[in-house]
Amino acid sequence: MSQSPEVACITIFVPVNLQRNLDDQGGEEEQPRNYFFQRTRSLNGGYATDGDPKINDEVYRIFMLTILDGFNIFKIKMYNDRSFIYLTRRDYWLGDRYYYLDNYYYLPTRDSCAYRMNETERQHLFYEEDNMPIFDIIYQCQRYQEYCCGLNCCKIDQIGRHDAPKKPPKYPWDDPWHHNSASSSFFIPAIIIISMFNFFKNS
Repeated sequence: MSQSPEVACITIFVPVNLQRNLDDQGGEEEQPRNYFFQRTRSLNGGYATDGDPKINDEVYRIFMLTILDGFNIFKIKMYNDRSFIYLTRRDYWLGDRYYYLDNYYYLPTRDSCAYRMNETERQHLFYEEDNMPIFDIIYQCQRYQEYCCGLNCCKIDQIGRHDAPKKPPKYPWDDPWHHNSASSSFFIPAIIIISMFNFFKNS
């Protein structure tokens, strides 16, 4: 009795339009990807945010007045890397090479912060010794009271509360710059009437 030979079946799945799929794979251009990264970090491992961009831009502008916007572009050495900025009332160091050697202004008891400059901000900033580029601006905040906040320091008790609405003052004179016009229109005529009354009373 003869036996029939065994036949192996292989199933192959072919796309409906193989040529179109291949064309799409070869013709698609890779889209540019934008990655957001935080520019501010704590060198002590603490909490940090990028803060207010307007304050960051103004602090950077003031810092660069003598370095980049003067008659000559200075390269950074140990004696010219620090600047006190009255806007935020704190010291800033350009670069991370010399700041901790400043025995007078650098305080080890404070938290140190680093703000990473972008390519435009740092394009003319170099160390004089080896012409290496400078990436960071260093400053310090009070430990346990403030945290790194862009190019400024913010209070720790305000973390997560910057979006909370302000509590209105109990009395209009508690906040004279932000009280509504109705209260001001009431108090100004009252003051005028009282002044006139005292004037006629004494005359």
